Amino acid sequence: MDCELEVTVKLLLKKAGDSNSFIRQDADKALDSMVQHCTPSQCLHALLAGGLNDRNKAVRNCTAQHVADLVTKIGAARIVSGAKDITDNLIPAIGKLAQDTSPEARLFGRQMLLFLSAEPKFNKVLDKYLATKELATIKKIVNTLRTKGLNNEPVNPRSAIGQRPQPGNGTQKGPSLNRDHYSSRAQTQSVADKNHYIEQLSGLMGSKDFKDRIQGINQIVADSQNYPNVFDAISARLTESNSKVNLHTLMVLPEIICALEENMAQVVNTLVPAIVDSHLNSKNKPIYCAAVRAIDALISNLDNTHLLQLFCNKAMFLNGKAKADLIDKVAAIVTNIGNRKPQMVKQRALPLLWHLLGISTHSSSTHNLCNALYIEMGSELAECAMSQPLNIRQTLNKILSSLP
Repeated sequence: MDCELEVTVKLLLKKAGDSNSFIRQDADKALDSMVQHCTPSQCLHALLAGGLNDRNKAVRNCTAQHVADLVTKIGAARIVSGAKDITDNLIPAIGKLAQDTSPEARLFGRQMLLFLSAEPKFNKVLDKYLATKELATIKKIVNTLRTKGLNNEPVNPRSAIGQRPQPGNGTQKGPSLNRDHYSSRAQTQSVADKNHYIEQLSGLMGSKDFKDRIQGINQIVADSQNYPNVFDAISARLTESNSKVNLHTLMVLPEIICALEENMAQVVNTLVPAIVDSHLNSKNKPIYCAAVRAIDALISNLDNTHLLQLFCNKAMFLNGKAKADLIDKVAAIVTNIGNRKPQMVKQRALPLLWHLLGISTHSSSTHNLCNALYIEMGSELAECAMSQPLNIRQTLNKILSSLP
């Protein structure tokens, strides 16, 4: 699909300026699907080529909205890192949108500037990729955004296009969040402000429109460091029936996990089952791969002692590839913490090993776990097995004898 994006997106953007609201909504949905499933750099190129300079402000509004969605998906850190085909195209485009004559497109552009401005390399990126005559204007806009935020902008960015009918209420706008009010000034907010934020976020998460729920997820990504307590809302999005919301949530999880690190420990007991039970056996390859990446992010960013018991319990009762995947993850954790938490490894990983050795079939994952435990415990592993039934001891000896 990537090779056909430019032509397809140009046509869809034209439909975004159609007078028929149903046509606009269908075009918007198609562009949303593109942003979620196609290569980000290709999406970006197609959107900018098709709509950035269009004379129709509705087309520019639509372009700005989906570019903003891409910015959230790609992540600020990657954008300011100078990623080829992304940073060099995106930064000038955001600068242009931030000065657009359309209030909607202008607001999207300024939201993106504010989102990126938190990155330490942001000013260097502006210097490198913006023309000299434009640089001073954009820096002035950024300084204003940092001090005053977006409060003076009259338009909700998600209301630019694609408003959807709600049953019984006619056409309504979904609830919206203001990034400046809830992110840039988070350090000085009162308890009332935070409660108001959580109420509005709950409104997004509870919306019947899946796009509003995705917007809520994106808001959590943007504000996760300031509002870690709202992260529990993510688990509900992982277990709902809409696969688009599931996938989007899984895809942004690594970014949230990296931002929160050890603060994630308080939610892993809810989060891990939501990932594992719902998605680690998924036949949908993008969802399965995203679930694996989320689990890997947890292992990389948290003290693995928070995960060992949870992974062992899940691996014992799962079936299919999810069981094999989690056994491999337990083996990795054993290697990570074996030297500093030997007793914990014995108490929590050995029951899983005895369970695996007691069943009729033994996968390569069982061999991996056995190898990891043998490396950490040596001959003590066989000694611990002496209390187990004969068939388990025999299987263990057979596996150990086959290890390199």
